[in-house]
Amino acid sequence: MKRNVKEKKIGNRYMAIIAFVVLVAFGIVWFAVKTSIVYSDEWNSKADNRLKLDSVYVALPTRGSILAAGGQPLAQTVALYSVYVDFKTEALDSLLYMDVDSSASYCLDTLCTYLAKHYPEKTKQEYADYITRKRVGKRRDCYLMKNITEEQFDDFYNMPMLKRRRKAYIGRNQGIGKERSYERSYPYGDLASVVLGKASKVTEEMLSRNPQAYVSRQEWHGTSGIENQLDSLLFGSYGKSRNQQRSFGFRKWVEDPPVDGYDVRTTLDLTLQEIAEHHLKRVVEAQHAEYGTAIIMEVSTGAIRAMANVERGKDGKYTFNTRRNYAITRIEPGSVVKTLSLLMAMERGHIDTNREFNSAGAVPEIAGYKHIEPHKNPLSARDVIVYSDNRGICKIISDTYAGRYNDFFKDIQKSGLMQTMDIPLPGILPPSVEPIKFGKQWTYYAFAQAAFGYYNELSPLTTLSVYNAIANDGKLMRPQLVAALERDGVADTVFAPVCLNEHFCSPRNAALLREMLRGVVQEGTARGIKNGRVDIAGKTGTVDAQREYLAKDKNGRMRTVTEYVKEKRRLAFAGFFPYDHPQYSCIVVVDKPDLHSAGRVSGAVFRAIAEEMYDRNMLGGCAGYQSDKEEKQPPIAMGDTTLSGNVYAYLRQYPLPDTTAMAKENDTTAVAEVCDASLVPSVIGLSAKDALYKLERQGFFVSISGKGRVVSQSLKPGEKYTPGENIALLLN
Repeated sequence: MKRNVKEKKIGNRYMAIIAFVVLVAFGIVWFAVKTSIVYSDEWNSKADNRLKLDSVYVALPTRGSILAAGGQPLAQTVALYSVYVDFKTEALDSLLYMDVDSSASYCLDTLCTYLAKHYPEKTKQEYADYITRKRVGKRRDCYLMKNITEEQFDDFYNMPMLKRRRKAYIGRNQGIGKERSYERSYPYGDLASVVLGKASKVTEEMLSRNPQAYVSRQEWHGTSGIENQLDSLLFGSYGKSRNQQRSFGFRKWVEDPPVDGYDVRTTLDLTLQEIAEHHLKRVVEAQHAEYGTAIIMEVSTGAIRAMANVERGKDGKYTFNTRRNYAITRIEPGSVVKTLSLLMAMERGHIDTNREFNSAGAVPEIAGYKHIEPHKNPLSARDVIVYSDNRGICKIISDTYAGRYNDFFKDIQKSGLMQTMDIPLPGILPPSVEPIKFGKQWTYYAFAQAAFGYYNELSPLTTLSVYNAIANDGKLMRPQLVAALERDGVADTVFAPVCLNEHFCSPRNAALLREMLRGVVQEGTARGIKNGRVDIAGKTGTVDAQREYLAKDKNGRMRTVTEYVKEKRRLAFAGFFPYDHPQYSCIVVVDKPDLHSAGRVSGAVFRAIAEEMYDRNMLGGCAGYQSDKEEKQPPIAMGDTTLSGNVYAYLRQYPLPDTTAMAKENDTTAVAEVCDASLVPSVIGLSAKDALYKLERQGFFVSISGKGRVVSQSLKPGEKYTPGENIALLLN
């Protein structure tokens, strides 16, 4: 009886176990049916989205750099890292909170001390509180540093504290990791920013405009400047990658490597660009002007060594990040075009530039028109340029092209000037030089205006090309902005200088015009800038300023309207230097300044640029212009005469002081820098551009890494140095 009861209990247990197993089996079958049949579409979709070994992915190339003529990177793609700690990692507490002596605070204290020293966004205590707070929450997003360079990460990762503990936890997840991202970096800040342009990752707007043009949102493409115009060369070409299964998961294996973009070496000289921007901004600010632009070109090659822009922003502050590149924007050039007008007439036939004539009846059809006032009568062709006589140039052009006025425009079109805007910048338009349909009286006045700077529209770059050709004995060079395409530091394609017209003008006429342009500075409209240390030649230009605004036309469509601004002028000065052996040509345009004198505004910038180049020995040891008047140094009653002489020499470099500068109380920095010219200056805290300007003025060769402001320099401030030494700066 007892045995039967016992067997019955055992049987019940087996039945329970069997029932449980059957239920589990039924559940497995049921969920298998649900997965494979009922919800098959959903699971198939998820499977499709998972990594597959046969999936092909796009491998993105590395975008090329934009380099200065000397090889310095003006724009480059850099890898940046964000360093984090993962508090869900088993070994992290031992790594950070346990020292070998079981001191729980030593490692954290050391880490926070390091962070506060190298990344002072937080104090040591703030770092400690932040890390501890993340630790309590077992967070994985405790970021210690963001957007640091690989060198900075290596410096952190090789801290003695971390190296010692990595040996103890080798083979284990130590809880400190990095995330890599790529950014487009401009090491010199806004230096030449409008020329270089900008690049960005693919945006929604870019996708909506052309969805077929982009494969990944991680691509970098140019949106303005050289970055945009040479985007296909800088971007490179796609590659292919597949998934490769590893013991710990999947890893992408590059099957067809991408081709990285070209490095584009420009003709821009870093030092000249800095000089041009510095002096242009100084004068534009002092004159409360709307904008200014300056271009420096090498006479023999047409290479653009600097292209500077500055304008007043909506907030009233002046910026180099201008809305447009004014150096390539078509404008009415003003009287700087009289040189071109006279040149066209001289090439048509022999003109005695010293023979005097009467300018009455400048254009027969509008003889005596009151708005064209003469400088004097009689006058010569030389006087027309030296004193910028409007009626005189009209008389010369109307007599030369009598009965065939449109040949004047055709001669300009055939001269090669229409091809001077062939440079890799967006928004380029050829010069607007159009023949006139003569008939009504205003058409003849328009012809007269074209001779002295209205009606036709030329960019400052095209106008400069004229003066560059005159300085180059009549050879018209194509303006050159790109010198070569490179890969890994080796030139792949080199672009040689191109001569657009070997006979833009005869050498004889070029020599005559060079003498006239020197006369402008010595005795004419730009005599206020003579007696500098560099003998310069050039022409002033003044034209009524214009403004643009949007308005609706008759059809209700918005269009840009241009109108003249009363009592405001646009001033220009174009020329070359040194006069005897021209090496550089330059043009400066300033819009709506307080003064109406082109010589005292644009000419002042021109002279400051030329003289600083001379002071830096960038003109090949040319003989400077010596004033007829003896310069007298203030008497030195006591003290170190050598140091006092250094101060005087320094101050003499700046004949046009910055009227906007405010004196600082008890500030002896400037004097100290002059007196200690043989000592390494401190540039900690300065921007890359300011640091570069300061160091290169003292003869250093500068290399820069990182972005932001200078946090360290390789040479200790206050130490003696010799000109030509290398100094490395780290930015952050």
